[in-house]
Amino acid sequence: MTKRFIVILGLAFVGAITLFMDSCRRAGSSRARSAASHRSVDSGRKDSHALVKAVTTELNNLPTAVVLELKPPFPILDDSKSADGQPVLATCSVTPGVTGSPYNYLSVPKGNAQFDTLGVRAGDQVRYFVNYTQEDPEYGVQQLTHIELPVRRLDTENRQNGLILDAGLSGPMPIPSRIEIWRFSDKRMIELSKRIKHYLSSPKQFIGWEPSPDESALVLLRDRLNQWLRNASSDTVSWQPEPLVSQLSPNLQEAKRLRESLTPKGQETGLFEPTDPRQLQQAIWSRDIARWAKGDGHTDLQVAAALFDWTVRNIQLDPPEGSGIVHQPWQALMYGHGTAAQRAWVFAELCRQRQLDVVMLVVKTEESSAGRWWLPALWSEGHLYLFDSQLGMPIPGEQPDSVATLSDLVSTPELLKQLDLDEDHTYPILADNLQQIEAQLISSPLQISRRAALLQQKLDGDGFAVLSADNRRVAAELKEYPNLKSIRLWPQPYQAILDERAMTQKQRQQAAMRFVTFAQRPRLWKARVLHFQGTKEIPISQQNNPLAQPDLGHKNATTLYLDPRIRPPKAILEKIEPSKRVLYNRVKVDASYWLGLLRYDLGDYEIAAHWLQERTLQSEPFGPWTTGARYNLARTYESMGQLEAAVKLLAYDDSPQSYGNKLRAERLQQELNAKRE
Repeated sequence: MTKRFIVILGLAFVGAITLFMDSCRRAGSSRARSAASHRSVDSGRKDSHALVKAVTTELNNLPTAVVLELKPPFPILDDSKSADGQPVLATCSVTPGVTGSPYNYLSVPKGNAQFDTLGVRAGDQVRYFVNYTQEDPEYGVQQLTHIELPVRRLDTENRQNGLILDAGLSGPMPIPSRIEIWRFSDKRMIELSKRIKHYLSSPKQFIGWEPSPDESALVLLRDRLNQWLRNASSDTVSWQPEPLVSQLSPNLQEAKRLRESLTPKGQETGLFEPTDPRQLQQAIWSRDIARWAKGDGHTDLQVAAALFDWTVRNIQLDPPEGSGIVHQPWQALMYGHGTAAQRAWVFAELCRQRQLDVVMLVVKTEESSAGRWWLPALWSEGHLYLFDSQLGMPIPGEQPDSVATLSDLVSTPELLKQLDLDEDHTYPILADNLQQIEAQLISSPLQISRRAALLQQKLDGDGFAVLSADNRRVAAELKEYPNLKSIRLWPQPYQAILDERAMTQKQRQQAAMRFVTFAQRPRLWKARVLHFQGTKEIPISQQNNPLAQPDLGHKNATTLYLDPRIRPPKAILEKIEPSKRVLYNRVKVDASYWLGLLRYDLGDYEIAAHWLQERTLQSEPFGPWTTGARYNLARTYESMGQLEAAVKLLAYDDSPQSYGNKLRAERLQQELNAKRE
């Protein structure tokens, strides 16, 4: 008997006290039970609807859930805590009686500060609200803000209204300006340190360990998802277990980490796992990127070509053995690099969000009975269009600027010859390799589950995202294609889970070092998320709301990339202790490079060239983004019509993408020669 029912029963009992109390109570009890049952169903439906709406809102608002302060501050002194409840106004001058003192002495003429009474101490931060304009001379962004200055000590002669700062101003401030004093807690920093140490020292290797700045929102999201899923367990959805799972290799099907989720029962009844919210976040990132990165593309092929180009420019190519720290598309997106296969996976996920089907093609080789992974292909209108993520370019067709299909290569194998650089450097796929091609469908354990299909069914409008793989339909369509010998699942999404759990100690150290840049500089994480989000106009459903505002993702990402806490001046970096300087400098280089990519996407090619050339390549000539910056600078020159400069960068490249870059250089040189003629 539920609490709701007990309350209803009690009210009915009190209202029905008569000489026939017993009989009336039994009748009332029966009626109440029936009413309570209907109300319980209605309430459950309303609760489920409210939960899924909350989940949708949280998914779309993840950028706002980023915690920017590692040490959440709290006020020691503000207007409400002053002696008279009025603002505290302070001047700044040299320290009295100290020869050659900097301008680091704050004094409160009104005498309402009560520094000593409130316990102000060394290390507290003074927020000095002077009329101070912070300007980035490299970019021209301006903003009005306060200065934050650390407290050294109280003035021994005036402990209530005078204090000495650890850093001075460049000149005196004789006009009193408002101040506040804030204190920071070390709780978040201590927690981050413990989490990373535990990840490195624990004998049990696990995934989903990353303490991202939006982690608390993802944990809450999972709780709400499972609460909703329990209420929605009886809901219907067009879904069936994935039959192709049975064709995965035994080591994948029997792996402890995968076994339960791959069974038909596991696919149907499983709850959302701890790593699933990150996969949902990955879908939201991919959806948002695909919305704006498709450019002006209208046809399937135009959209796919634009998304492939974005992927190649934004995911710097790792060598075939990879970095050892990128396993999932969300990591490739956030970190900005990955292998050819990981690039292909990102491309496929971007296309998925535009409801385009991408499959992986595997060719027959003498070296491997299982075949060799080749490239991703767009399946559209009965054709498989070929995009080579190792070369960084589509396979060209017979017509200029066309994309070859698999049928084109099978019927005209001479097309492969245009991918040869010379007799000693030939394209690794030959006509014989095309006789037995296998198509592999791309889906993760979450994407083949019922819970993903059910959640996707609940999403609509601007909140819609593709969460479930429609493998059954794609497989049925591909069966009619004449050049395929078989259709299977791509094993990479399943193998990636096992590989991440099997990382060596060295790889885990590298992963921790890479992620700590985002953990300790959460503004960089938020900048990346806003970079992915792009600019969104006010949804139609909210256009009558006077408080609704568009999401200015790219503008806000630019501001964060330029933030002095992300890109501190060189003079500041030189004063930081060496152990921290490495991290701070990496964050600065990351922001400079990604800002260059963002400006390219926005068509600001001259600004993009500045950030890629001067702020990335010249600043860090042998840095982490050298190969990506050289390629993107060449693409920028190409877009600006400076073909000679582009050819020079591409032709003498020795990166993992060098073969494809040299092919591109040849084509640009031919174009340049034609213009000269």
